[in-house]
Amino acid sequence: MISTLIKILIIDDDKLIRWSLKELFSQEGYKVDAVATVREALGLVESFPHNLIFVDLETKDENGIEMMKKIISLRPEAKIIILSAFTRQQIEPEIGELGVFSIIEKPFKSEQIKSIAKQALDTK
Repeated sequence: MISTLIKILIIDDDKLIRWSLKELFSQEGYKVDAVATVREALGLVESFPHNLIFVDLETKDENGIEMMKKIISLRPEAKIIILSAFTRQQIEPEIGELGVFSIIEKPFKSEQIKSIAKQALDTK
């Protein structure tokens, strides 16, 4: 699959993380949307199919778990990776059986996030 056909959505209220991830994946040739709010995210999810969605559970305007449930109902085929300052052990009981591809704890390294993204995109 040609990387320009792959769309990535980043949902994080941290401007530096949005910018960094957008730059990282744009340089890899992907089409990247980056938004700060749940409202913006749901608008994009409804309008465009994204292959991979990075979700920060701590957004200012809505509960991240509720947002993920809405995203999954709209785009069940999208792979979701959670970005969080919380640990995997804290998050897993909260997300239950939502079918999240991976959880990445902040802070993270560029190579780590690129590797997990590649795994997600290579998985059917």
